Amino acid sequence: MSKRSFSRAAILGLVLGLHTSVWSQSSTLSKPSPEPTWLAAARYSDARELERAGDWPAAMQAYYDAAVRGHGPAQRRLGDIYANGKGDVQQDYETSLRWYQRAREQGEGIPLPFIYPGVRRY
Repeated sequence: MSKRSFSRAAILGLVLGLHTSVWSQSSTLSKPSPEPTWLAAARYSDARELERAGDWPAAMQAYYDAAVRGHGPAQRRLGDIYANGKGDVQQDYETSLRWYQRAREQGEGIPLPFIYPGVRRY
């Protein structure tokens, strides 16, 4: 093997090696993009309008759609609704606590603790 062919092979290996390592590093650093936040925010906005109009079944569905997509304000609102039993929704402290906890995990400012007598903490 001549010096010249060795140099070409080394350069080619170096170029291919760098390209692969850059790709592998960028793929490990990038996280899968979450579902668009604008979609959850739009459903939350729909829910607020439906609640104002008194359409509780549709409002609850819209709040739920936004909440399962990770929208903190929707999760907090569901916690409020279940805590107080608004509209067609029966008061349910355990469900309220679960939604409050999820909202807290999204960064919503919900004070700790929400303790209701006889209810487990989540």
